[in-house]
Amino acid sequence: MLKRNLDEVVYETICEGFVGSTYLAGKRLDPAELSERYQVSKTPVIQALKRMANEGILEITFGGKYIVPVASQKQIQDVCQARLVIEENALTALCRNPEKTDITALKNIEKELAEFYEKGSFDKYFLCDMHFHKKLVELAGNGCMADLHEILINRYTVVRHTTGMILVHSKEACEEHAAMIQAMEAHDEEKAREIMRGHIIKMEARLNEKVTN
Repeated sequence: MLKRNLDEVVYETICEGFVGSTYLAGKRLDPAELSERYQVSKTPVIQALKRMANEGILEITFGGKYIVPVASQKQIQDVCQARLVIEENALTALCRNPEKTDITALKNIEKELAEFYEKGSFDKYFLCDMHFHKKLVELAGNGCMADLHEILINRYTVVRHTTGMILVHSKEACEEHAAMIQAMEAHDEEKAREIMRGHIIKMEARLNEKVTN
């Protein structure tokens, strides 16, 4: 495995920083403040912010300031529908030819998810949840799709944590991860897609409800 460079680490750290609503919608992200917070030079911070702006995760003004976007219903719909297309496709591919190692990898993540849920560690649960979905797409074997999906997950993370929604997850949503794996093991594409569709659409509805209230 190639060692990740500092720019990549800082990029991931800033993206994950949205969990717990560390950054507020409509507010500026200051490179100097982030540099001090994460104990790195301003260069990798600026590179990470530029990348996030290029990927549509942040907005950038004509003056070069990086702004946390204010979530809209259209943005929520676009992100969730794009995720659904990629994740349904990946799940279908895995249902057709599930490798034991793939099943084991997903089961290990699902076990962590259940443990975080039971402990009420919802920040950790969310990060583990995103890891589950990214791993699912990664295991499907389409590198281009996995790259696009990572950007979508980061956009989703920003939207999810700047709407003011309290970070609490339902027991049903937690259990749906295990149900997806079971459908995959049974080669049941229709069931797997049904679970995934409901999983994402229900969250889209919750986010839209929060934006409109």
